[in-house]
Amino acid sequence: MISGDRRGGFNRRKALAATVGGGLALSSLARHAGAGAGAASGVRTLRSPDELRSSYDYVIVGAGSSGCVVAHRLGLAGRRVLLLEAGGQATLAAIRNPPEWPKLQGSEFDWRYLTVPQAGLGGRMIRCPRGKVVGGSSTINALAYQRGHPAAYDRWPEGWRVADLLPYFKRAETFSGGAGAWRGGSGPLHVLSLADVRDRNPVASAFVKASQDLGYPMTSDIGGELTTGVGWNQLNIKDGARHDAATAYLGSLKSDTVDLLVDTEVLGLVIEGGRCSGVRLAERSVRAEREVLLCAGAIDSPRLLMLSGIGPADQLRSFNIPVVVDLPDVGRHLEDHLLVAGVAYAARREVPRSHYNHADAVLYVPRTNPNDSPEHLVMCLSLPFVLSGVGPLPAPAYVLVSCLMRPRSRGSVKLASGHPRAPALIDPNYLSEPADLDLLVEGVSLAREIGASAAFADWRTQEVYPGPKAKTTGDIRKFVVHATDSFHHPVGTCRIGAVVDQALRVKGVAGLRVIDASVFPGIPQAMTNAAAIAVAEKASDLVLAG
Repeated sequence: MISGDRRGGFNRRKALAATVGGGLALSSLARHAGAGAGAASGVRTLRSPDELRSSYDYVIVGAGSSGCVVAHRLGLAGRRVLLLEAGGQATLAAIRNPPEWPKLQGSEFDWRYLTVPQAGLGGRMIRCPRGKVVGGSSTINALAYQRGHPAAYDRWPEGWRVADLLPYFKRAETFSGGAGAWRGGSGPLHVLSLADVRDRNPVASAFVKASQDLGYPMTSDIGGELTTGVGWNQLNIKDGARHDAATAYLGSLKSDTVDLLVDTEVLGLVIEGGRCSGVRLAERSVRAEREVLLCAGAIDSPRLLMLSGIGPADQLRSFNIPVVVDLPDVGRHLEDHLLVAGVAYAARREVPRSHYNHADAVLYVPRTNPNDSPEHLVMCLSLPFVLSGVGPLPAPAYVLVSCLMRPRSRGSVKLASGHPRAPALIDPNYLSEPADLDLLVEGVSLAREIGASAAFADWRTQEVYPGPKAKTTGDIRKFVVHATDSFHHPVGTCRIGAVVDQALRVKGVAGLRVIDASVFPGIPQAMTNAAAIAVAEKASDLVLAG
């Protein structure tokens, strides 16, 4: 249950929803709506704890990207698995239709979390969408699937670097461009490169030309060997429909050993004699004969650990929670990408709707040293998308969104109370490090340079935001504070080496692992879903190896 003040509003969702549409016919979408986990021939979907089997080898908490991957791999190996999900099945037609994704954030399938007020952003509370549905955030996100720069992973501990994860990135995917040294061709999850389609948005084509004119190289596969430069986006789409983790992994499972219990919140972990023996539901507990695998994400995995007595001892005692293990780093080191929405232009004529996710082209800005991971990402959005606090932006319009890929600021996830259904206090501490604001200003300046180029002359009427009056660095800094939003990529709150060991086992507690983006030692320089899936693929092998 989410209290009303924490659910918050998403004022621009309705405006965005009015701009999207097209794609599959509604009758087709209705057929696709049930194509997720519930349609899996090898997964038994339960509606009540009364339907549970007498015992399970593994209990997985959370049917998001990581949980679906782990359930798939353990099920293939014949293990008895219970997958628990607080949300329900994906039933909205908009879930399957890629351009409709803005309707999903703030919907019934979103936990609708909010951060605490952010001093660096003028005291605003920032949305933190998290999927409350089978498939998790992969079912409500913008479908982007990019691995990021190798240097980002090579800052991770030994065993989790790019050479270690590349086989798992490949194992996970069926890439539209075919298999190769860097890409997979027979994995559960379909990845569509817009380089392989013909109906790309013409404004995105102008963006590609503008970037090339400024000297940025064209990258044929932004998720392959070369991950910087300008290129066509890559998305989780199969046969014109969203291909989320539930559809890909649970829907392809050929096993009769995996149970999925939906609409069921886990209220805590059962710890007995230093071992996690199961999980606590509202009316009963469920035992795991081998391990409990916590896959609840960077917000709720640390929350559940702390509710169960695993975390900073002083914080736990303040809520009268008995301390099982004093792990001060649980909930600390929260990282998240930021974006500026956005550098906006009035268009000379109607901007065609994207058939995909409205960001058909992207630019990962290379560093002088090609072995360095990028600081900046610029996306070309064929939508009139700016924050409500920036001002109105009537169509026709398009927006260049600059994103900070290597934030310096760190935040936290803390308990708000000892009540098991109370949402956590989410404090990303945005712009607490001055370098982040400087880099966002730099990113806005770059987006303006691209937007002002000759390649956009046939589309551009005028720059609306920041606008012609924004001439100084101070002007842009003021704009950034009002126009900055989260990219919704929280990671790092149960980091490898601090909270879990290199096999993702929670320190000080037997029979318990965390497998999701909370274990990331650092944020990848790309959207985080691909990394979460690769980490879960590798973790599945670690679990099976015991």
